Amino acid sequence: MKRLKRVKAFYDKYERYLIPGALVFGFVTDVLTFRFINFTAAMILLAGHILFVGVNITVINFYEVKRITGKFFSYWRILAPLFLQYSFGNLFSAFLIFYSHSGSFSASWPFIGVVIFLMIGNEVFRKYNVRPSIQISVYFFAIFSYLNLLFPNLLKDLGDWIFIGSGLVSLTAVVLFIHFLSSYVPQVKERKKTLSFSVGSIFLVMNLFYFFNLIPPIPLSIQDIGIYHDIRRVDGSYEVLTEECDGYLKCLFFYERRHISSERGRLYLYSAVFAPEDMKLNVSHEWQKFNEENNRWETAGNIPFSVVGGRDTGYRWYTYYMVTPGFWRVNVKTEKGQTIGRKNFYVFEEDNIIKTKKKI
Repeated sequence: MKRLKRVKAFYDKYERYLIPGALVFGFVTDVLTFRFINFTAAMILLAGHILFVGVNITVINFYEVKRITGKFFSYWRILAPLFLQYSFGNLFSAFLIFYSHSGSFSASWPFIGVVIFLMIGNEVFRKYNVRPSIQISVYFFAIFSYLNLLFPNLLKDLGDWIFIGSGLVSLTAVVLFIHFLSSYVPQVKERKKTLSFSVGSIFLVMNLFYFFNLIPPIPLSIQDIGIYHDIRRVDGSYEVLTEECDGYLKCLFFYERRHISSERGRLYLYSAVFAPEDMKLNVSHEWQKFNEENNRWETAGNIPFSVVGGRDTGYRWYTYYMVTPGFWRVNVKTEKGQTIGRKNFYVFEEDNIIKTKKKI
């Protein structure tokens, strides 16, 4: 009993550091782990964290109403918030890795922003051990996000019905979980309406994000993308004609520059799109120019092509368009309109252009 009190005192004293520390530790171990395992192993690992979160939420709530007792569960109850944050750290860092890699940040930043907020919102995380509504609401978001990763890979397809299906399955799972807890924990039963509203709101927002194309098109991802003056297929690879970037910082933080020798010139967009094996789908290169008078992007051309999955470095394809001076971008999009990747560049008119050849 004295040892238990010492552990409890230590936890209470350093809780403000232990909770975010467990979250950061989960994030770091996740990033390191995903560098050495494949997607299937990652999904199994994340499924383990999903189950572990559910077990810890159950332990926290059952212990509070004395449904479980004993020294073992007393220690577990003290450490459960740390276990919870460690698993949430793993889950949200994985979602950040997969979802940010699968789409353009400028197109899907609201969803990615939610993941980042949940990952670093320490004030929210500290309340998990006392507020079941927060525990279960975030748990539902994690399950929904996980199934949206899993189902397209299992079914080798994308589509509205797959997303809706993942949402309904996750909703059913959480409703059953709430019903289970409310049967034994009065606090959960009393807050059933609040929980229903919270979970329903998350379900609605996730669907709005999806149908407004703010959720990246998992499991597709851009492995390579570039804008060139010419592209030729040579011995199984591509040889491109490009311009050297004028300074590393400009390449990193600003639009790439491309020069054409007349008022109109041809530029090529090359992309390598990863898709799981046996997945076939149609995507397109959407060429857009920024209209400075109307202050908006206008589509100049939309060129579709088919992608066949299974290649680790992505399915390679290119399109070209006759461009004019000004701000341009090319979106790599699904049939539904979700942005897989994007290339921004600025076109200048100039006679003397220094070009170099390289293989990609």
